[in-house]
Amino acid sequence: MGEQESHTNEPADAARSALSAVIQLSSGVRPRTGGWDRIVFVESADHLARGRSLRGANGLVLSPGADADEDGVLAYEGSLSEPGDELLVTDQLFIYTQDYLATPFLAVAGPTIVRIGSGEDYDGFLQDAELARGKGVFVEQLLQPGVFLADQCALGTTHRCGGSSRLHVTASGEVRNAPGGRGLGTVTSDPDSLLGAADASMSREGCLDAVVDPAVLADVRARLPWLSRYLRAVDVLRDLRTSGREGFAVSGFGGRLTTGLPAGLEEPVDAPLLLWSDEEYLVCDLAQERVFRLGPDAARIFEIVLVTGSADEATELACAHLGLDRDTAEEAITLITTRFADAGVPAAGVPA
Repeated sequence: MGEQESHTNEPADAARSALSAVIQLSSGVRPRTGGWDRIVFVESADHLARGRSLRGANGLVLSPGADADEDGVLAYEGSLSEPGDELLVTDQLFIYTQDYLATPFLAVAGPTIVRIGSGEDYDGFLQDAELARGKGVFVEQLLQPGVFLADQCALGTTHRCGGSSRLHVTASGEVRNAPGGRGLGTVTSDPDSLLGAADASMSREGCLDAVVDPAVLADVRARLPWLSRYLRAVDVLRDLRTSGREGFAVSGFGGRLTTGLPAGLEEPVDAPLLLWSDEEYLVCDLAQERVFRLGPDAARIFEIVLVTGSADEATELACAHLGLDRDTAEEAITLITTRFADAGVPAAGVPA
């Protein structure tokens, strides 16, 4: 009986693995654990041999017309570069591609990659990010399970660009780091020079170089340093919804859990996220992909620590906004910072 169940799950496991590969390829973000060292997408089977030479030891090639049983190669039909494209892998998994401006009208029929394909798309993305930042209103479709935003390393501010961890080979033989990315060479170029060019483009702008002026991307990144925090908030809210949990607010997006905190306070971009609903208070450590559950009082203390980075300032704010005396505030701050420090999670800049 157990053997029969294992066999039955093989197609589902293959589909999950394929989806994980396409998400890594499209987003430019490699999972903290697992994933492939390099994923090469070739639009034409004529370039499969070059894809094999580029993938490396722990790599994967996606190619049309490939042998489905070949190790390190995933066969597909269709495409995933342009809005409206459909990709079929493992004979049962359809993955759709959509442009960003169509996102509010998106009817999610299956896993969907949302791409920035034009300057107008990018402007729409920024408007939605600023709406979330100011009002706490996130685009509903981006929170749907199965919807993933492409090229996050170029859209964010501190997302690490994977460089040569993903490559896209066009039907004409041009090699890019993403469909809308910078040209790195061609299939006739030396493999080492291609990989070197990909790693040299890890300034993030390169992954959307053919779509948005790199100077514009750099200017926006300087003006809106919290964009990576926004992208991570979208990911966390989507993951929570996948597990059936909705109705969460995110600290720093539309307000704070602790009422009355000064508006100018900012937590570090890469600091953990604090979320809350009517029933739960969560701290999400994105670096280690862990979630901690707190009580409401501890969550407010954590938030104050997060936005100050100073034990003295955190104490003053805890006294002023939580009605605590100084000794109680100091004790609470020490407890919360020690707890998270012991778990390997820095609570802003406040020492444990």
